[in-house]
Amino acid sequence: MGKILSEEERRHMLEKLESKIVATRFMTLKYISSSISQDKVDFAKMDMELPEFSKSLVRIIEQLSEKDTEEMVKREAGVCIENLKKKLNPALMQDVPICTSCGERVVVSYRFCTKCGVELKKQKWVATYKICDKCQNFFDPKWNNCSYCGNQLIKKVEVAKTCGFCKKNIEPSWLMCPYCGSKLKLVAGQ
Repeated sequence: MGKILSEEERRHMLEKLESKIVATRFMTLKYISSSISQDKVDFAKMDMELPEFSKSLVRIIEQLSEKDTEEMVKREAGVCIENLKKKLNPALMQDVPICTSCGERVVVSYRFCTKCGVELKKQKWVATYKICDKCQNFFDPKWNNCSYCGNQLIKKVEVAKTCGFCKKNIEPSWLMCPYCGSKLKLVAGQ
C-alpha cells in the first residue's frame, strides 16, 4: 500500500503544479500518474484524512488540463486527473455539486450545506438538476432512474418503424404495408 505524503511533500507538489516552468509542471504530473499506477502514494486515504489537499490537487490538475498553454502539459494533466479520480472516493468526483458559499462537496438531495449551513436550493448549480415527479428529490439529468425512489426518469420513445421492402414509415400494429402490400409480421395461427 502507498504512503501518505508529508505536509512538506504535499505543499511542494501543489507548488510544482503551479510552477511557471513547463518541465516542472509536466514532470510533477508524470510523478503523480506514476505514483497512482504503482500505488506509491495512497491518494484515497489522503482524500479521507486531508480532503482540502485532495480538493486543491484536483482543482489545479483540472485547470492544467483545460487551460495550460503547453499542449503536452494539458494532455498529461488530462490523463493524470482521470487516474486520480479513479483512486479518490467516487462520491467526491467532479460531477458532484459544490456549495457556492464555502466550496464543500454536497449530495444532490441535500437541502442545506453540511459545512456552512446555507440553503442549497438557491444556488446556481441547482438549475442543472431536475426534480423527480414521484419523490420530489433532485436528480442528475444523466440518470435513467431516480436513485431515491427508482422512478423511471427517461421515457422510452418508440421510433417509427419502416417497411423492410419499400422503406416507408409504417405503424407497428399494421400486418401489411399499405404502400407495397408486403406482409409485415406473422400473425398467430398462420
